[in-house]
Amino acid sequence: MKETDFIAALDFLTTEQGGRTGYAQSGYRPHIEFDKYPEYLTSGQQTFIGQDIVQPGDKVMAEIAILSTKYFEQRLFENMRFKFCEGSRAVGFGKIIEIVNPDLKLKSDTDQKTINLNLYPTDILKRLESDYGKNYGEAIRKIQMLIISNKELRSNRIIRAIIYLGNNDIVQLEKIIELAMIDWRDLLMQAEYDKNV
Repeated sequence: MKETDFIAALDFLTTEQGGRTGYAQSGYRPHIEFDKYPEYLTSGQQTFIGQDIVQPGDKVMAEIAILSTKYFEQRLFENMRFKFCEGSRAVGFGKIIEIVNPDLKLKSDTDQKTINLNLYPTDILKRLESDYGKNYGEAIRKIQMLIISNKELRSNRIIRAIIYLGNNDIVQLEKIIELAMIDWRDLLMQAEYDKNV
């Protein structure tokens, strides 16, 4: 069994609210969607604290072990909300009470708005969606990982330049991200200055 990543308060929906029709046993593994990170779901094993079974409508504390820890490094924080689902149907909601895995914890000096691409200006997300179509989710994940890993690149101007130079191509976008990591000034030169002058 995977080690616990965080402890959460879970609120299971009733059957009438669209929740499960039967009980869930400890070890239940729905997928989790964290608030403001809709582009990436992860499986989250729930180990109930002090009980083995939870009925629809119950509230319970649980240890949660998520599958995709790499993607959520330095992004989770106490009181962060999430929903847990079976397919497209939400069966409950949760709130992080304590983060056990230190790799997942948002650094205290980091503003959530600077590392969550979904909180950047809407024109950025709209441009990503129009430029990358079916690769939209992958493009967001690549840029998301970039802004988490490098504080210098958390700029609307730099992100807009990356999207522009990505030229609607996910492979090209990867190359531009590599360029940004080497020297973001070269990136801005390519994106913003007319080479024919």
